[in-house]
Amino acid sequence: MKEKYAKQLAQDEVITKLRKAIGKGFTVSADMLETPPNVKLGDIAFPCFELAKGEKRNPVEIATELAAKIGPGKMVSKISSAGPYVNFTFDLNYFGETVLGNIKLHGAKYGESVLGNGTKIIVDYAQPNTHKEFHVGHVRNALLGQSIINVLRATGYEVVAASYIGDVGAHVAKALWGLKKFHDGEEFEHDERASRLGQIYTEASAYVEDHPEAKEEIAEVQRKIESGDEEWVDLWKETREWSLELFREIFEELGVDPDVWYFESQVEKPGKELVKKLLTSGVAKKSEGATIIDLENEGLGVFLILKSDGSSLYATKDLALAIKKDKDFGADRQLFVVDVRQSLHFKQLFAAMKHAGFTKQLTHIDYDMVNLPEGTMASRSGNVVTYEDLRDEMIGELIMETQKRHEDWSDKKIRETARKIALASISFIMLRQDPGSIITFDKKEALSFDGFTAPYILYTIARIESIKKKAKIKPRINLSVLTSAEEYALIRQLADYPLLIMRVATNYQVSAIAAWAFDTAKMFSEYYHDVHIIDENDKIVTAARLALVDSVRQVLENAMDLLTIDVVKEM
Repeated sequence: MKEKYAKQLAQDEVITKLRKAIGKGFTVSADMLETPPNVKLGDIAFPCFELAKGEKRNPVEIATELAAKIGPGKMVSKISSAGPYVNFTFDLNYFGETVLGNIKLHGAKYGESVLGNGTKIIVDYAQPNTHKEFHVGHVRNALLGQSIINVLRATGYEVVAASYIGDVGAHVAKALWGLKKFHDGEEFEHDERASRLGQIYTEASAYVEDHPEAKEEIAEVQRKIESGDEEWVDLWKETREWSLELFREIFEELGVDPDVWYFESQVEKPGKELVKKLLTSGVAKKSEGATIIDLENEGLGVFLILKSDGSSLYATKDLALAIKKDKDFGADRQLFVVDVRQSLHFKQLFAAMKHAGFTKQLTHIDYDMVNLPEGTMASRSGNVVTYEDLRDEMIGELIMETQKRHEDWSDKKIRETARKIALASISFIMLRQDPGSIITFDKKEALSFDGFTAPYILYTIARIESIKKKAKIKPRINLSVLTSAEEYALIRQLADYPLLIMRVATNYQVSAIAAWAFDTAKMFSEYYHDVHIIDENDKIVTAARLALVDSVRQVLENAMDLLTIDVVKEM
């Protein structure tokens, strides 16, 4: 959307008035404006500290002078000072009608912008390992990445969504060794094959703990796969597809939609070739037989990019992958959504890329772990909650709850509603917290209809749908008949949404969208309890209130869509 939203227009008007009143010696910008702590003070505040410092005057005096000097405009009806701040209060009728008009006009696209102006970004995310189980930690990675992609696309960036799958390495060799040793000739049900691989990996890991001599057998399997041994490569390809088939199903269910799939197996040989070039160019050097890039002068230690026996590492493949992605898509930036434990690795990787002459922007978006209430998960010990088990448990509980609420619903409708709420609950819990926070996944909390959860927000949307259905009156924007403080609080909240999405597009904190949605749902709940939306004696007021609450519904749905969450119309 090229035209500006109501809050942006209001900010522009405030900035224009301030610049005219201050003169040419000082430039006012949008990032200087603040929101007053109390709406009674105003809607936008301009702090005079920086201006006062330049003029060597008292900021309170300057604020008083500016407030007296500036007159009202289209968006702004009142200007006042409070201490060192100049406060601007909106003309709520004009501002409100502009906000609701924006939402009515743009609908599902309200909040979109051209901030990115076509800048191309490739986002590396959705990175499960084949031959292991897909657990809730993988869910956080995939959903965080997809939500960031959704926001970037909504704000005018051209985005390539790239999934990077770990399909080679020691874990694959261990799983295949275990398959041959403990389950040779066994037949698995089609829909159990991928999960059985993960279980076999855990079984093999436990065996190695008690039988260290097995490590050499597993290493031999890995060498045979890397050397192209036909029997082991065929088994690897077959079982790899078992995992990939499951990943595709899970991604589709979660709303995770990569444009391109990369695999570690694709970049292993190119990575080794790249290491040779880095040695030749002097960027890398040999150290005790291994190949390294010395980053000591940058405080990043030594970056090991090839083992002394010639076998590859994550670094070997990540260097080649970054180059390959650039050749494939020529993106202006590359984002890597990878957990916080890899922070040093990515600092080293980015520094190494600079040494190799790569000048485009590389950014690591980190996030912390997902734990169980009883502690940290680990695939090797089998202490994981798989996505499928969690999803099925939650759907089962919601089916029973939905049956109690809606005895007249068909089984199909009950199952589909339960499924949507379960998936929404998982997604919201994964995205509502700052990525830097550890998530302790509490199923009971995730499914709660009270509190900072998806069901609470979905119920708000469903309640508004019910109100609209009951009213049987067409919504009509008419701010002149809306008089309550709750109504204007909701309008201000809706006006903030497009600017929030622009901020998230620059800081990648999608948790702010979840927080906004929860705050909005709470505000609607308070409004619903304090105000009769349907006034049987006044259709004009009812139509105006319906226009407001339908705008709330629309923008909540928009926010949920960015968080990869499907809404339900009835609950």
